[in-house]
Amino acid sequence: MKASVTIGSLCATLVCASWLPNTPALFKNLEPRWQRRIGGRQENTTGEWPYGPLKTKGRDIVNSRDEVITWAGVNWPMSGETMVPEGLEWKSAEEILNDVISVGFNFIRMGYAIQMVDEIYDRGGEDVPLEVAMIVALGFKNGTKVTNEIIAKNPGWTRETTRFEIWSDIADIAAGKGLYIHPDVHVGKAQWCCSHTDGNAWFDDVNFNASNWRRGLSYVAAWAKDHRSVVSMSLRNELRESWNRTDLYYNWQTLVGNMSAGADAIHDTNPDILISWSGMQYDEDLSALTTKKNILTAPCYKCTAIRDANRRNPVYFDLDSYPWADKVVWELHLYPMSEDVDTGTCPVIEAGLYRNGFNALGIDAPSGCDITGDCPEAQRLTPVIFSEFGNAQDATLYNSTVQNCIREFTEKYSVSWMMWSLAGSYRIRSGVQDLVDTWGLTTADWSEWKDLDTVENYWKPWVAAMNLRST
Repeated sequence: MKASVTIGSLCATLVCASWLPNTPALFKNLEPRWQRRIGGRQENTTGEWPYGPLKTKGRDIVNSRDEVITWAGVNWPMSGETMVPEGLEWKSAEEILNDVISVGFNFIRMGYAIQMVDEIYDRGGEDVPLEVAMIVALGFKNGTKVTNEIIAKNPGWTRETTRFEIWSDIADIAAGKGLYIHPDVHVGKAQWCCSHTDGNAWFDDVNFNASNWRRGLSYVAAWAKDHRSVVSMSLRNELRESWNRTDLYYNWQTLVGNMSAGADAIHDTNPDILISWSGMQYDEDLSALTTKKNILTAPCYKCTAIRDANRRNPVYFDLDSYPWADKVVWELHLYPMSEDVDTGTCPVIEAGLYRNGFNALGIDAPSGCDITGDCPEAQRLTPVIFSEFGNAQDATLYNSTVQNCIREFTEKYSVSWMMWSLAGSYRIRSGVQDLVDTWGLTTADWSEWKDLDTVENYWKPWVAAMNLRST
């Protein structure tokens, strides 16, 4: 009879915490300016909004007053080559945040690149100034132009204001407006995401140094201590099979080993912050973890087979055995272009959502499970959020099967969500400067909503239906 192994230490996996390299600390005189200001007490652990620290309680996120917190928000990209949030050359940070609030949103997921932190270490502890960031990404002529435009719209900044100082100002303005800011590790190398070939797909892919990733998580977790609007952060966006390297063991075992190590890096630095944990195949699947299946044999799309798995002792992921058990929030994504998930009808979509991780909310199996026949119950109640989904921002929203099924699902089960995205244009994306994105809420110059009708009659009613708690 084979004995089972519950993962309470990472030595049961391909990645063992006991031999993960420690990230060297910066010498005190090399710490960034924001880091030198942090005292022993976190600003997000106070008697004022957001009444932190937040934690999980069964299927819910609760604040220090035991009030259930629900989020409805938007993604604001900052993981492109400039590594500065998009749109700041068109509007001030305060004006952009006011636009977000005008829809009723209370949450902003801000995708960043680990390269931001890598460059601070490469520069001996000094962050990259605004003008340098723009010129390196856009060239001298356009980089200088955009720098001047950003400063004109945000007169409190100069050419020497650094990336993290800009992000800090945005987080602090957001705090005054009751907006949560969620740092999301979107990519390792700054660029448009995501594909199997971009080098950011899986741990130790060509642009995804796992050691630097853990170092970056720790760095941002420390930065978050100084900003009360930052009560949560992600481990990694849309993990997927790498087509650049074929020796990386894309499977549940490697996922659990690396993500647990990432959670350790965050929690050891900032034990108060929530940690969002994404799944396999572009963050569509967390099924092996929510149902506590044997991670050596659990089904997984395009996963690397463990050929002798049936001869090994079973291995299970036990969230409750970790010090961050009450800090983990599962996150999932869904788009119509999914490679493997059936998105043809609402009943089938709901069954897929349940099977892939939303069963952790403790909800009843939806009717579509009679069609799919694959809806096991979760083994532990845990919050699950919909941190990304999207559509063109026009009248097609009203007829999109995926979009409207997600809307119905989140309203029915009070699921927090973040739509993709705020940005109607990008300084540079996939090599194209001043790229216009029809999936963004704003016009290309960020002066107004791209489609006022859908903002007023689709997004605002959806946000209102979530019954968000006011500050």
